[in-house]
Amino acid sequence: MKKLLFLSLMFLISAPALVLAQADERVLFSVNGDAVSVNEFLTVFNKNNYSKKEATTADLNEYLDLYIKFKLKVQEAYALGLDTSAKFKRELDNYRTQLAQPYLRDKESNEALLMEAYERTRTERRASHIMIRVEENAPAADSLAAFKKATQIRERLLKEESFSALARELSEDPSAKDNGGDLGFFSAFRMIYAFEDVAYKTKIGQISPVFRTQYGYHILKATDERPARGEIRVAHLMLVIKNTDTDSIKAQTQKRIQELHKKIKAGENFEQLVAQYSEDPSSSTNKGLLPYFGSGRMVAEFEETAFGLKNDGDLSEPILTPYGWHIIKRIDLRGVPSFEQSKSDLEARIARDARANINKANLLNKLKAEYKFVENQKARTAVQKVMNESAYRENTWTPADFVKDEVVISFGDKKFKQSDLVQLYQSKQPLLMSADLNIFLEKMYQTWVEEQLLAYEDSRLESKFADFRVLMKEYREGILLFDLTDQMVWSKAVTDTTGLQEFHATNGSKYMYQARTDADIFTVIDAKTAKSIRKAAGKKKNTHAKLLSTHNSKNPLTLKINSGKFETGSTPILALFEQKTGLSDIKEHNGQFVFVRINALLEPSVKPLSEIRGLATSDYQQHLEREWIKDLESRYKVVVNKDTFNSILPK
Repeated sequence: MKKLLFLSLMFLISAPALVLAQADERVLFSVNGDAVSVNEFLTVFNKNNYSKKEATTADLNEYLDLYIKFKLKVQEAYALGLDTSAKFKRELDNYRTQLAQPYLRDKESNEALLMEAYERTRTERRASHIMIRVEENAPAADSLAAFKKATQIRERLLKEESFSALARELSEDPSAKDNGGDLGFFSAFRMIYAFEDVAYKTKIGQISPVFRTQYGYHILKATDERPARGEIRVAHLMLVIKNTDTDSIKAQTQKRIQELHKKIKAGENFEQLVAQYSEDPSSSTNKGLLPYFGSGRMVAEFEETAFGLKNDGDLSEPILTPYGWHIIKRIDLRGVPSFEQSKSDLEARIARDARANINKANLLNKLKAEYKFVENQKARTAVQKVMNESAYRENTWTPADFVKDEVVISFGDKKFKQSDLVQLYQSKQPLLMSADLNIFLEKMYQTWVEEQLLAYEDSRLESKFADFRVLMKEYREGILLFDLTDQMVWSKAVTDTTGLQEFHATNGSKYMYQARTDADIFTVIDAKTAKSIRKAAGKKKNTHAKLLSTHNSKNPLTLKINSGKFETGSTPILALFEQKTGLSDIKEHNGQFVFVRINALLEPSVKPLSEIRGLATSDYQQHLEREWIKDLESRYKVVVNKDTFNSILPK
């Protein structure tokens, strides 16, 4: 986390953006002969500054100084070979994988999917379905049989037979026996995308065509539509009912929830009753609070009751769900957020959803056209001709079976031969179970083609996209700088105990106590008791612990003692008394009675390192940084082209 934050802020200063000509490759400065162009400098300057004011000469001078120091450290990192370490390469590869993702998506498809998903979050659909289960990689005969069965059911539905009755009788979704196929209301991302897409595209009251998902074949009926209700947050008090509970126990539980409801209505604290009685372990210790939820995320009885509460703070009657009895309290209701508010979340959800396959398919089609993808179907078919199921299972065929070893696919400057395809099939052989061999190999082949195209595109990102090339350079240098700065400054300041002590001794005047008073402050509840305690405090045998124990036994507020070394003016009570050692008189202060014992008057002195270690360590880090920069400047030659720099300054 520290490194991520550092990489995002490593060039940051508070200065205005500067709008100047792009692609200016004139050399602005060099460090040890490594040139930095005007374009690079201004790109980083503009990227890391957010003020809308016009940039000033001072802004650019300050940033130039920072950027030169940055490049000095980078030169040192390269000189030390930090870029050759396995750790560095592993980290950079991990960052590159993340940074490459936006470049491996089809922009147009992504925008369309974003808008589609957002529009669907604003509307909830209700649908019923009937499912005929079949495995995704099932043999063709099994898939055909399932499709025919689903088609026959759809024909019966079109003749207006009862959807719920047929669902209870024929659907292979276990829940259909109870709900007649009714899935209730749902919105985007609540169902798998293939199902959601058909549900939103089927007109209300209509029966969909038979369609397939990873679970099997479906027939869907769109039954209702309504504006999205947003998300609600509630708290609940719950009493559990188990399947094994007798009727007598269930009746007792119902009486208990009704009694608790009466207590709440009579004014007893809901949260306290939750803590005492709720049997939901996930919320009973948190005032009964549940996370925000929308349609389709809770059992229907709970969801409808929650959304039926009109105002924050409203309380439901006791309701029964399959899990037990609940009393629900509405906490908050929030509507569907705007597109801009939703965008980043939608993008993340799309990336994890089957929608991403649409994006990938469109990108692959564009890459095939761009790189002139050619497939040799004859060479590919020849591979499968020498195979049969037993040979594949027993792995008795090899690349040697292909004397010519012809090219199967080619694109860009890449060629993949029959032997490459054989090696692919051999590597995936253990995955073949009961699936149809041809279907299995077809999916494997298509996945392989996709992986090769995407890997090729990934390998060309730096040469194809200038902004990605610049971004990778920033991260490469940022990682190097972080590791070296940690070694030379941050960790060193923490582990170099001797250096820190010497720095503290040399710079002691920065860490001074002002004049202080070593005193005990006695605060007493009334004047009479104050006199008694003052008298007792004058005797050495009466320690603070003894005084507190004696006088606070009945009322813990009778006496308070505050002992310490107080800087002059920091404690108002001490200002009431003459600054001399010994026990003072009693004075009234804020309705209480106080006296003090001044043990010593202390002159200004240096604070010990143990008390200001954090501050001293921070200062020591800055000292190490300054000394390090001086050393780098003495060893690496910096040349600034002043004429070029002056040409980019504001006129």
